[in-house]
Amino acid sequence: MKESFFSKVRELLADYAQRTVTRINEFPTLLDSLQRNLHSLIAKESDVKDQIKLAEQSGKRKRKREVENWLTEVQYIETKLLTLENELQSQGFISRFLIGGEAEKLKQRVDELVDQSQHFSELVLDVYEIRGEAFSITKMLGKSFEENVERIWRFLVNDKVSSIGIYGMGGVGKTTLTKHIHYRLIEETQECVFWVTVSRKFTVTMLQDKIAHVIKLDLSDECNEDKRAARLHGALLSLNEKFVLILDDLWEGVSLEKVGDPLRVDGCQLIITTRSLNVCRQMNCQEIIEVETLDKDEAWDLFGEIHGRQTTLNLQVREIAKSMAEMCDGLPLSIITLAGSMRGETVIHAWRDAMEELRESVMGGNDDMDDKVFKIIKYSIDRLDPTLRLCFLCCSLYQQDHKIPRSELIKNFILEEFVDGRTSMKSQFEKGHSILDKLVSLCLLESTRVVDQCDSVKMHDLVRTVVLKITEGKTKVIGGNCVLKGISNEELWSKDLETISLMHNDINEIPIGVPPNCPNLSTLLLQRNLRLRFIPDSFFSQMRSLRTLNLSETDIEVLPDSLSNLERLKALILENCASLVYVPYLGKMKEVTQLDLSHTSIKEMPRGMEKLVDLKFLSMKNAYNKLEIFPTGLLPNLEKLQCLHIPYEVVAPIEDIECLQQLEEFEGRVRNVRDFNRFVKSRENRVHSVSYCIEVGNEHLGDEEEDDYADSVECMGYTSVVFFKTDFSDEEVIILANGIGFVKFYECEGLSNCFSDGFEIPSSLHTLEIKKCGKIECILKNDRYSVALEHVTLADLPDFTGVIHKQNVEGAFVGPPRFSSLKSLWISDCNKMKKLGLPASVFPNLETLSIKRCLDIEEIIEDEEGGGNILTISLPKLKW
Repeated sequence: MKESFFSKVRELLADYAQRTVTRINEFPTLLDSLQRNLHSLIAKESDVKDQIKLAEQSGKRKRKREVENWLTEVQYIETKLLTLENELQSQGFISRFLIGGEAEKLKQRVDELVDQSQHFSELVLDVYEIRGEAFSITKMLGKSFEENVERIWRFLVNDKVSSIGIYGMGGVGKTTLTKHIHYRLIEETQECVFWVTVSRKFTVTMLQDKIAHVIKLDLSDECNEDKRAARLHGALLSLNEKFVLILDDLWEGVSLEKVGDPLRVDGCQLIITTRSLNVCRQMNCQEIIEVETLDKDEAWDLFGEIHGRQTTLNLQVREIAKSMAEMCDGLPLSIITLAGSMRGETVIHAWRDAMEELRESVMGGNDDMDDKVFKIIKYSIDRLDPTLRLCFLCCSLYQQDHKIPRSELIKNFILEEFVDGRTSMKSQFEKGHSILDKLVSLCLLESTRVVDQCDSVKMHDLVRTVVLKITEGKTKVIGGNCVLKGISNEELWSKDLETISLMHNDINEIPIGVPPNCPNLSTLLLQRNLRLRFIPDSFFSQMRSLRTLNLSETDIEVLPDSLSNLERLKALILENCASLVYVPYLGKMKEVTQLDLSHTSIKEMPRGMEKLVDLKFLSMKNAYNKLEIFPTGLLPNLEKLQCLHIPYEVVAPIEDIECLQQLEEFEGRVRNVRDFNRFVKSRENRVHSVSYCIEVGNEHLGDEEEDDYADSVECMGYTSVVFFKTDFSDEEVIILANGIGFVKFYECEGLSNCFSDGFEIPSSLHTLEIKKCGKIECILKNDRYSVALEHVTLADLPDFTGVIHKQNVEGAFVGPPRFSSLKSLWISDCNKMKKLGLPASVFPNLETLSIKRCLDIEEIIEDEEGGGNILTISLPKLKW
């Protein structure tokens, strides 16, 4: 339709020019540009619709509002063209359309839509980002618990109840109860559910930020509380649907007007949890529910559930266990931590000893329930063996309710030598996971998951309070959630201080003055202070015992020279310090084992690197294209190196890397296939296997086509290689070691030589991508083995004719290859391909099949003869 429309307009324009003296020189160019951009817009619309359709099929993803609006605008343009086509023969059409400026306006709008489509970061959102993420929930026992769940549910389905207050003492199960409600809302309704953990020390600004975060609103450019509140209110109004806002752990009343006035938004229901009945009243809650402690029988049932029903206890042990459960006074958190600490114990002597220790722990002091809870939790922590206890205390350095990535914690365990004795990094990670699993099984940590990220854990806020009380004097955890705006030397520092965590705050500088006198300080955590730009030169002068310094995700530009004198430092973590351009001399830090300079702006390697002979972890990846060269001759000095990340923008010195006998993880770029093969061969017959993410080519692939494969290796994930602008015409055959998971070819030539008879696809390979490559006709030269590929993408391959070499398909072969594991197959712009050449029977697990813009395609899936010679095509798992 569109081509014929433009042809007719050109005919009318030529006729119009003969009948008038109007200048029309610019109009043909205008029409050409409009037609060309309109073609791009319609093609983009088709691609967007396809991607959205596929993403939304699972029900777990939903198109973004800006994308939906864009599609509506494109639909309007298409409707407008239909209207114009109907008006072609009307009198004065050319005068209105071209001379009257209608065509120019249409072109301008088309250009804007094309430009907008090029800036879509994502087309869809995970449903949890819109509606809220369903929490994992803990099974709770007790008649009152079930009654409270049903009572709250009735309030929520009653539109007349707009606010509900839930109160009770710490550890009684308020948050657990609310998580059950949250889970049920996500599973049984389509309402949005926004969860905000408030915590004891909060400010209005902090609460505004937290609410803004869960509704995807950016308030970072506004400081005025009232204006921020108005923007919050506007954002809540724009939701245009029912939603529930949960404010968990509210310690004092707050003006709702200051946080977006949610109850003045139609469809909003508010739930708060608090320890105080007065707070419920201050917040004018319409309905108030008290969460009470468990009765004696319920407490014993919970104790047995946590300890393990499968563990048989004799009569005497059961009586001791019941007495221990009774000492918890029906408080679920105390029962859970105590029962968890006794898991696996069956011998009566151990139970008697534990009972005696528990009695001694809770005796004395007052009868205040909070004091008793503290003592029971402390008792459970004291029962841990020394290594478990040290690892557990590490978890308290993060802010309240923080989901801590397991990989981050395990790196800390390794750094602190809590998993010492393991020779390989992989075995150390396995030991770290085992420690965290043990702490979860003891009910001291909760296993969680950050969606689309690595597994994580978190600590109950009351347990965290107990831990910080235990370590008081030697450990300080200040602020979090951007509470702390500045630091004062008098308030923070002391001679006995060993660990201080100031992470996740809003500190913008450290004041000049008398340096902190902290001779015993070993750990200083300042990460995620996004505006921290300046550290005075004298700041580190009296921290000679410092072992760990974390300044990641700060705005530091220049590190002070006094840093050079920290001779006992073991870890210097500067990840995501995007403004960092200068690191002082490091040669005195001979004990450093971990140096993270990834995502910084440094232009050259810090001086003194060659002296860091104990270094095991060195990361410099994605250094914002600033690092000009990676020096040769450095790596042989670092013979203990286990993990090496070199930015893709520079070529890795393969000769030096070959010398690293203990290397287990590598990320970087090598120049050609020969160097890649040298790397693979150098890893053969080594004690430890190696994971790697490697690019092969004279240029870096760049961010626009770079996949997220590189991040997986950090969590000990699969191995990958990307070949970019590589000419295989004169290259040797690639060596793909077993264990590789992802291979990509992009803008390569001579791939027919690469995919020769000598090329074998490893059984570990699950993803293969080939894009914009010439001289490749097929993937397999023969059909005599099956492949374990799960995902295959083939795009813009001008010489591609089919999955198997055509000669083999027509000649002698014993049955087709079996793609029994294949889940997705994407093929586009392969114009020589007439047939895929494979029957449906080789794709029993295929879920996604997409063939686009293959102009000569005649047959996709071959017919197969079923019973009675009926031709059938069966793809039992195909979704799209």
